[in-house]
Amino acid sequence: MEAVKDIAISYFNDGNNCVETVMKTCSDVLDLHLPEESYRMASILGGGIGGSGCACGALTGASLVLGALVGRTNPQEKTKQEMNAPVHEFYTIWMKHFGVSCCRVLKSPAHGVVPCPELMSVTAEMLVRFIKDRGIK
Repeated sequence: MEAVKDIAISYFNDGNNCVETVMKTCSDVLDLHLPEESYRMASILGGGIGGSGCACGALTGASLVLGALVGRTNPQEKTKQEMNAPVHEFYTIWMKHFGVSCCRVLKSPAHGVVPCPELMSVTAEMLVRFIKDRGIK
C-alpha cells in the first residue's frame, strides 16, 4: 500500500487539491477510468466546499470514488440504503482515524494540524484497502 501513498503525494506535488488527489490516485490504483468531467466537477470541493474549510476534501473525494462504484443513475437501480451503506461504513472508519470531517478543524492547532499530504495519502490508502477488502466493483 506504500505505492498508493507515493502516487497520492505525486499528484499533490503536481498541484492537485485534496479531492483531485484522492480521486486520481484511486482511479489509477483501482483502474476505474473515471471520466475527466468527474475531476472537473470535484475540483471545486478542494479545501472544503468552494474553499470554505468545511467538509474535508479528501473525505469528499473518497465519497465520490465510492459513489462511482456503488451509486446509481436512476432511482430504480438501487435503494438509498444500498448506496449509502458502504459510504457510511467508510465514513465511520475515516472518522475513527481522523476524528473530525471539517477541513478547518483538521488544520487547527487546537485539533492537532494534519498535514495535507498525510491526509490525502492516508485517505487514498484507506479507501483502496476498503474497496479491495469488501470486493466493491
